[in-house]
Amino acid sequence: MKIRIYHPITIFFLFGIAVLTNIFSAQLQDKKPIWKGKIETENGVKVVKNPAEPVYGEFVFELQEDWRFGGNPNEENYYFPKGAWHLITDDEGNIYIADSGNKRIQKYDASGKFIQTIGRQGQGPGEYQFPGGVQFDAEGNIIVYDVRMAHVFTPDGKFIKRISLNAFTNFTLMTSSGFLFGVTRPSFSDKNGPKEGVVKLDPDGTHIGKIAEFRNEFSEGANVMAWHAYNYRLSLSLLDPESFIYGFSSEYKIYVADAEGKTSLIIVKDEKPQPITGKEKEEIRKKGPSIAIWRSKDAKPEEGIVFPDYRPFFSQFISDNLRRIYVVRTKSVLDDSPDITLDVFSADGYYLYRTRLPFLPVVIKNGLIFEIRRDEEGETTVIKHRVKNWELMKFN
Repeated sequence: MKIRIYHPITIFFLFGIAVLTNIFSAQLQDKKPIWKGKIETENGVKVVKNPAEPVYGEFVFELQEDWRFGGNPNEENYYFPKGAWHLITDDEGNIYIADSGNKRIQKYDASGKFIQTIGRQGQGPGEYQFPGGVQFDAEGNIIVYDVRMAHVFTPDGKFIKRISLNAFTNFTLMTSSGFLFGVTRPSFSDKNGPKEGVVKLDPDGTHIGKIAEFRNEFSEGANVMAWHAYNYRLSLSLLDPESFIYGFSSEYKIYVADAEGKTSLIIVKDEKPQPITGKEKEEIRKKGPSIAIWRSKDAKPEEGIVFPDYRPFFSQFISDNLRRIYVVRTKSVLDDSPDITLDVFSADGYYLYRTRLPFLPVVIKNGLIFEIRRDEEGETTVIKHRVKNWELMKFN
């Protein structure tokens, strides 16, 4: 047998090549995929234009249920007969639920143990007509949004004051500046047809003005405006105490505004609009509108059902503790599955992931996802899920 003997210099050279190859291979594995979008500036605002596909592809949440409660009328502090409207968590993991049916705010610890009830039904100080939203202000006080009213409580639930919201708004929020922002509904009296807008209120609730306005599909001379799954709508959500996001679902565009309401970033995704099929229109007409307002006594709600040219791109926004933005996509009304598709963006506007969940999340934070589930009988259950692979999800 012939034995080949290598010179020491040759051995050293081959060893070096092997080491460099391994280093280069590891770098390739860790290298961030190339983002194929572009960044522009429009009217002094940075615009991040994303391609149709996310940088990291699809992310699959590995979920483990921690606990659930609700649905038992014998447990008064855990029973939501007409639905839990909103849920948030604080930095200690405590959970606050706007129980619109019982007209109260329920507070629980991270394990789901009941702590206290904040406020009650009524028209006096700290009393609600319809508690539809909860958040915290810069001092950690609890703000409860009611019908044209905001109630402020200390962190331990003592009433401080209430703020009259001098503008008819939905989805109101407060930034660290103390300013309030809300969504106005379209009105029959709107000039040039019904519109929706984001309005700014000062800390005492006085209307300052609109920071954005969008024209919807309702006709200017309509006697009825009826809302259904495919209407274009304005969504508004807090990104962090210093900023918020909003967008009108007729276009795939997300606006990021600072605490004063000035738009600082626009996020765009390249995606073709989906035409609404005849079967989808038929299904919506069969179900009827979810909400309707009219100015003629003789008008019927179904007469107000009109369709835009294309299906809305999204229905709402959610953000997590790392300032990632989750865009809840509008699904077909013919799709009976529970699955929800979400597009995930970084705070800088880059399209990171596409993901799916078998339910609509209400909170995504610190590796936890909360769900509010309603069955066919209307019983409401609150479920806490833990994301086992949370640390693998990139944020930039």
